[in-house]
Amino acid sequence: MKTARAAVLAVLVAACGGLQSRICPRAEPVPAAAPPPVAADAPPSDPLGARPIPAPAKPFVPPIPQVLEGPGKSKVWLLERHGLPLVTVAIVVPYGSAAEPIEKGGLAHATADMLDEGAGNRDALLFSQAVNDLGARLASGADRDASSVSIQVLSSKLEPALMLVADAVTKPRHEKKDWTRVSALWNNALKNRTQEPTDVARVVTTFTYYGAKHPYAHPPDGTMASAKRVQLADIAKWHKTIWRPDAATFVVVGDVKAEDLTALLGKTFAAWKVPAESAPPIADPGPAPSREMRSFVVDRADAPQIVMSWVRPGPKASEAAYAPLSMINIALGGSFTSRLNQNLREDHGWTYGARSSINAQRSAGMVVVRAAIRGDAISGALRETRKELDRVAKEGLAEPDLEKVRALLNGDALESYGTVRGVAGSLAGNASLGLLPDQDVRDLAAQRSTSSRDLAALSTKYFDLSSATVVLVGPKDLAVKALAENGLPKPEFVDAEGAPVP
Repeated sequence: MKTARAAVLAVLVAACGGLQSRICPRAEPVPAAAPPPVAADAPPSDPLGARPIPAPAKPFVPPIPQVLEGPGKSKVWLLERHGLPLVTVAIVVPYGSAAEPIEKGGLAHATADMLDEGAGNRDALLFSQAVNDLGARLASGADRDASSVSIQVLSSKLEPALMLVADAVTKPRHEKKDWTRVSALWNNALKNRTQEPTDVARVVTTFTYYGAKHPYAHPPDGTMASAKRVQLADIAKWHKTIWRPDAATFVVVGDVKAEDLTALLGKTFAAWKVPAESAPPIADPGPAPSREMRSFVVDRADAPQIVMSWVRPGPKASEAAYAPLSMINIALGGSFTSRLNQNLREDHGWTYGARSSINAQRSAGMVVVRAAIRGDAISGALRETRKELDRVAKEGLAEPDLEKVRALLNGDALESYGTVRGVAGSLAGNASLGLLPDQDVRDLAAQRSTSSRDLAALSTKYFDLSSATVVLVGPKDLAVKALAENGLPKPEFVDAEGAPVP
């Protein structure tokens, strides 16, 4: 600031010929004074001038999509973007793993996986070739709250791309030979998941936190036991149950106009009719059971690291607390410069990275802290993590922290809305959770108006560790010793999917 002010002063002096007056009036010339001596070691002046100081970033306000009526009583969210000849279309239905039978966990995942395995008059190979011939990118999947399929394509190829998606949604072939291959790949992936400590920590943390009977407890891609119970007939029945137009939302972003889109959807999805049966209820499983603090250990005797997880109850994505709570999360562990990463990685060198997150779910979610810690440092990492969580619970965020977080949120929103695919992903996520088309605008406005006093109450509510769940995946002896040294509960031992073991 001093350098900048000095540079401005020098410019004013040069322009006025000396500070004779505030408005630079004409004056009689005065004899030039001898320049002051320059010290021998004085640094040379910067030929580029003073360093410019950037103006504060303007608050970004996301555009709001149009809401249109789609085929078969579906909804359409359209955000026109004509800068590039690209369009992304996503179709979302609000039925995911939380709505499926628990004993057949992964059914929604497998059903989504079969969407591109042949449809209409094309078998799996021909369907894949048709997508490739358009230069399109097609994807499908399911999480806890929704199932979806999406395609990105040049706007000039939008109609044939929509015809392929319509076939996948309305006329999947569900052939036995394709299911045999998909099922084998799925079971192998589940087997491999049990060997990845971070994946094990994710699965076990959710299972132990919610409890075996809660619809959110099992992973969306199922377990090794439940996958064996899912049959092709189950997939055909589930597809018919959930993929119905009156439950669907089309999210469309890109180079297409509203009137053209309405006509295209009406033409390509003409065969998608509302079934005679009523739509199944949308799952809202409720919060996890209330419990005291608990600890769990998954033994990995030969692992050089221990994956540490702390879990606390979180709000629904639709609750007013979710957006401001995300601000606390960014400061705690949601960015590279967060407190947890600074402490555990930069100050102590115990991990490559420590992160925290808040699940965005239709029903009550989780606040999760996770890091892969060097085995011999796990006791110290538990202590320091608890210290950071206690600090947040007691102090919340100071105003300087809030300004930094707001700047990060503004940058994240700009980045998300910088691409057609990014915008579609954000809007499809909102649609899958039953949120509003302008939810991103609402969230940013709430975050910009939230004060440090507002966050203090949220910090106390969501970061109090009296009922936390702690999960350690790594060598049993080191884990048990570290828990005892930190005064944490004696652990229960579970396997890679959360089931109790002796």
